[in-house]
Amino acid sequence: MVELFDRHVHVTDAGRRLLAGITLGRPEPDGTDAVVQLVPPARAVARLIEQLDEAALRARGDGANLYIPGTSANGGALDSLQVLIEASIPSISDAEFVRFVQSTFPKAQTVATARTAKDALKALGLIQRTSSQSWTATPAAVAWVESGEPLDLARTVHAAIAFFGEVLGELDTSDRPTTGTLAERSVHYLPNREKPLSRSAVNTRLNLLESCGLVTRLSQTAYRTTALGRAFVASLPCFQADDSMSRTPANTIGGPNLDGGSTSGTTPEITAPASNIAMELTSAARDSGNWKRLEKAAVVALGYLGMPGKHVGGSGAVDGQVRFGVGANSRILAIEAKTSASGRVVEQSLFGLAEHRAEIGAHVHLLIGPGFERRILKEADDDPQIAVIETGLLAEVVRRQEQTPLTLAQLELLVDPALHAAEREDALRGHWEAQELRGQLEYALVDILNVEAEDPLEEGGWLDLTSIRRELRTRGYRVGSDAVVEALEFLASDRIGVLQRSEQRYRCTASVHTAGQRIRALGHQWAAAAELHQRTRSSGEAARR
Repeated sequence: MVELFDRHVHVTDAGRRLLAGITLGRPEPDGTDAVVQLVPPARAVARLIEQLDEAALRARGDGANLYIPGTSANGGALDSLQVLIEASIPSISDAEFVRFVQSTFPKAQTVATARTAKDALKALGLIQRTSSQSWTATPAAVAWVESGEPLDLARTVHAAIAFFGEVLGELDTSDRPTTGTLAERSVHYLPNREKPLSRSAVNTRLNLLESCGLVTRLSQTAYRTTALGRAFVASLPCFQADDSMSRTPANTIGGPNLDGGSTSGTTPEITAPASNIAMELTSAARDSGNWKRLEKAAVVALGYLGMPGKHVGGSGAVDGQVRFGVGANSRILAIEAKTSASGRVVEQSLFGLAEHRAEIGAHVHLLIGPGFERRILKEADDDPQIAVIETGLLAEVVRRQEQTPLTLAQLELLVDPALHAAEREDALRGHWEAQELRGQLEYALVDILNVEAEDPLEEGGWLDLTSIRRELRTRGYRVGSDAVVEALEFLASDRIGVLQRSEQRYRCTASVHTAGQRIRALGHQWAAAAELHQRTRSSGEAARR
């Protein structure tokens, strides 16, 4: 009934014949044009919104670790928050809060879980300190409990944490994002944070928004802004996404080139930030008057990804060549780069590519361009020695390598000729999601063990694997024991050293902030070692001359 090509689904003649003879259902209207009157905010809540200037929007918390006990479906999150706030009126001590959570919520039985719930209420702007050991509900939280108006809760949360009301704007686009995409986008709304939010943190936001009637759930990972949600976000001051900045320092890439030397100093373009390399790649792909520009940009992009090579060009030769892997297991890949001002290459003969590969000892050709006409794409996909890579995807891989780096083994999917062009992005996305989950898991493990270490009621701060996995489940993580153990051992290694192990138990020896510093420092160590190696090598060569 349909065909899939050019990254779109197309109805076939058979599909059109079927449509002509059947009656179709229609989706229910989403109320896009509905006029909605918002309930005015309570006075305490209105004061919070009035104070949200640009500086206040930037100063909001990240809300990275939000755990609300109880059920999230059918408004359960709101019921849980109301119960906890009422328990904090007029005040409640730390120990009383822990006991209340444990007695009220069957799945929140550990001290660490109860403390995490308390920290979440603080982050959401619903409770505040009255002394070093006691808490009380904030004026805005009291106003919401008294009025029972969900929008007052949503306004209070929006004033407290970043990327809350802003989620509604992200969802209200033509290419409605999934929760995974929202997590990736979140970094552009977090001026005080260098990494995206976890899916768990985004899901907690979505559950609250759904409970307040501001979004509706379409599937497990897809939501839509309601008419009420559109009116609500229009009434709020919101932080404007910063899509221009790269949150990670530029990496310097060095490694063996095709002639056995080092690429450091010979290909200075590769030391540019990933965003610059990606931008040049996509721009060059449409510069049909200067095809060498794309040839060079493709070599630089692949070099950044760990495939060093060189630009060749010229009549009767490959446009470039790169090497995948090192040593005896490495192999040469040929490059054929094609530009198109329209974004789709319509003329490209594949005849002669095999001869060009033979000249440089390559068995695979990378056909790189902004997009290809259907006939060319099918011919290339059917050739077992040609891998089609669209420049948009290659640019995305380069950009993601700063935040979600893939190993060379994982990047093999990018150059695997067995994959069709339409399959390549989905295959890589699985690795990106796994890498993101690994980073989120490591952060959660350190945070869980930190909470346990800080608890005065728990001596030593030790947790066994079963308790750790139980805490992870309360935060929305569903991972196997092998993955948890692997992450724990990495964090306990001498190179990181932020966890301590005793038989099957673990405890934290450093804060979450320190753990992040240690991991980032490893990158700086490598950069310094590479620079020292280059200087030593250059001095040795000069002495020999």
